[in-house]
Amino acid sequence: MSSRIQFIENLLQDLNQRITEHDPFDREILAEEEQDFINKWNALIASAETRSSEFLFDAQELIARFIRCYPNLVPLMRRELLYFVGGECLHFLGDEELAFYQSIDEQLFDLESTGKSVDIAELIELNRPNEESNTLLQ
Repeated sequence: MSSRIQFIENLLQDLNQRITEHDPFDREILAEEEQDFINKWNALIASAETRSSEFLFDAQELIARFIRCYPNLVPLMRRELLYFVGGECLHFLGDEELAFYQSIDEQLFDLESTGKSVDIAELIELNRPNEESNTLLQ
């Protein structure tokens, strides 16, 4: 499985865990709409594991649905999920975020083209701007 698909799958599983801890997904009995969403979410994760050719398209559609239907839960989502899924999801990122993730993508391409194994999450953390350097005290 490509490192990108594995990275996306990990982010989807992480988000799945997070949303099940919040309303309306933390209820013992889910409403029909939420149950349908969870079923599609689990099917999406399974399609990543089987390398379905429709995986990214399905991910774009389901994440857009998540943002539209559950805006209060969107802060639980890691922003890199939007970039790596791409498509319509890119519209939810700001210009600075797009530039940052494009830089990560270029580094990732360079590293993968040399045959190196890459941990995308680690690459993102290594490139994240140092928050302390952005304070007024410096």
